Amino acid sequence: MFGTIRKHQSWLWIFIIAVTILGMIVWTNNTGSNNQRGPGNFGSIDNKAITATEMHHAENDVILGYFAQSRPHQLLDRTSANVQRQAYQQLFVQRKMAQYNLHADPDSAARLASAIISQWDEGRPASMDDILKFLKSRGFTAEDFEHYLENEVAFRQLETVVGLSGKVVTPDEIKSLYAQNYQDLSVEAVFFNASNLLSTIATPTAEVLGQFYTNQQATYREPDKMQLSYVYFNATNFMSQAEQTLGTNLTREVEDNLSRFGTNILQFGKTTEEARAKIRELLILQTAQTNALAAANALQRDVVSKQTNYLQNLTAAAKAKGLEIKETKPFDKQYGPSELNLSGDYPASAFFDLTADIPLMPQPLSGMDGAYVVALDKFIPSHVPPLSDIRSRVEHDYKFQQALHVTQLNGQSFAQTATNELAHGKSFAQTSDSSRLTPVQVPPFSRATTRLPEVEDRTADFNDFKNVAFATPVGGVSRFIDTSDGGFVIHVKQQLPLDEAKMATQLPEFTTLLRERRQNEVFQIWFGSGWIPELNRGLRDVSVLHRQD
Repeated sequence: MFGTIRKHQSWLWIFIIAVTILGMIVWTNNTGSNNQRGPGNFGSIDNKAITATEMHHAENDVILGYFAQSRPHQLLDRTSANVQRQAYQQLFVQRKMAQYNLHADPDSAARLASAIISQWDEGRPASMDDILKFLKSRGFTAEDFEHYLENEVAFRQLETVVGLSGKVVTPDEIKSLYAQNYQDLSVEAVFFNASNLLSTIATPTAEVLGQFYTNQQATYREPDKMQLSYVYFNATNFMSQAEQTLGTNLTREVEDNLSRFGTNILQFGKTTEEARAKIRELLILQTAQTNALAAANALQRDVVSKQTNYLQNLTAAAKAKGLEIKETKPFDKQYGPSELNLSGDYPASAFFDLTADIPLMPQPLSGMDGAYVVALDKFIPSHVPPLSDIRSRVEHDYKFQQALHVTQLNGQSFAQTATNELAHGKSFAQTSDSSRLTPVQVPPFSRATTRLPEVEDRTADFNDFKNVAFATPVGGVSRFIDTSDGGFVIHVKQQLPLDEAKMATQLPEFTTLLRERRQNEVFQIWFGSGWIPELNRGLRDVSVLHRQD
C-alpha cells in the first residue's frame, strides 16, 4: 500500500480531517480505570471475547489517531486509562463496521496517508519514510499505521453509506434554500448615536457627580496591577557577532534550508534570491537571539550570586555593565506589560507570582526580538481611585449615560411615529425629514452577507442588524433596536429579484455543500440514537471500564 501512498504525496491540497472514530463517540461513563486485568483476559463485547491481537490493534489505532491529529505530533501512553477505554470503543465500532462489510481500499487509505504527511510539520510536507522512521522509533510498524488508515477510511465510508438519504434533496428545495440564503433585501435605516447629544447635556453639579460616582464605583475599580524593572538585550545588537559565529557554515545552512523547504520557499520571498536572503537573515537573527539570551543569563547569574536584595542587585549589576534598566507602565493580568515583546501566548499572570521576597523572575525571558532580565518593582493592589483622580472620566461617563437615555427615547418615539405614518401613506423618508433625521441607504445584502461597512461603521453588530431586517416584513418598519452607543430603526423597502446568472454559477457548489451537511446531520442522528446506547449496553460487562482508580 505504501507504494500507492507515495504516488499520492503530491496532493498537498488535501487537509486531514481532524475527526476520528473516537471523537464521534460520546462516552457516558466518566469513572476512571486502573487498567489492571489478567493476562489475556480483555473481557467481551456482546458476549464475544476480545482477543489479545484485537486489543493490541485497537490501542494502536487510538494512539495513531491522536498522532495523526496532533501538531506537533505526539503519542499517547499506551498504559493510560483513556487509551484503554477508547480502545474498547474502537473495537465496538470496528465490529459494527465488519457487520456492514465495510473495508478500505488501498487507494483511499493512501490518500488519507497523503493528507497526513502533506500537513506533517505545520503545513510543510514530509516523506512517508520520515513518518515511518518516527513511528518506528516509538515502537510502531508500517503495518500498524496501515491498520489505522484502513479502519479510519472504513469509518468514513460508513458515514457516507448511512448518510446517503441526506443527499436526497429536490431541485426545488435546493433553489428555495438558495433563495433564502442569497436573495437580497433593499433597506434604509436611521442610526442614533448618543455622542451627537453630548454637547447638549449640562455639566453635573458636584453633588450629582458624587452620587453617580458612588453608584458606579464597581465600574471604576482598578484590578491588581504591577510594574516591572527590566534589562533588555536587543537581538539586533548581537547580529554582527552571530554572523561571525556562523562563519562559513552560514552559506551551507541557507542552501540546506532552501532544499528542505522545496516549493514552500515562496513563503520567504517572490523569487529564490529573495527567499535565500530572507532565510539568511532569519538564521543570523536566530543565532543573535541565542547570544542575547546568553548575555541575559550572565547578568541574571550576577544578580542571584549576591544573595541580597535582587532588585537592588539588578540595578547595580546593570549599571556596572553599562546596561540601561527600564521600568514598565502599570499593567494587569489580562494585558501584561506592553514594553516586553513576548510571544502572544506568554501568560501575563506569571508575573503576579513575584513577591517582595522573591522579586526576580526565575530565569531570563526569551522575547520575539531579544531577551529580558525581569524583577518586580512595585505591586499595586486593586482599588477604586478617588473621584478627584478620575473626575473628567466620571463626568464624561455621566454625560454619555444621560445622552444615551435621551437618544434611546428619541429612537423609540421615531420608530412608533414612522410605523403610524407609513400606515397612513406617508413615506419613511418624509417621516425622517420631518424629524430632522437622514436615513442611510444601505447597500443590498442577503443572509449570506458577512460584512457591510455602511452598517458596521455605525452599529456594533452587523448580524444583529441583518437579523432584525429579515424579521421585518417588506414595507414595514422595525422597532427601535438599542445598541451600546445608541440604536437604529430599519425600513425594509423591498426584496430584490434573484440574480439568475449568479445563481447559475453558485448553485452547483451550494448543492454540494447542502447535501454534505444533510448527510452529516443524518449520520449524527443515526449514530447518536442507535449506536451510542448500543455501545453502552455492549460494553457494560467490560469490568476494566467501571473500576475506580
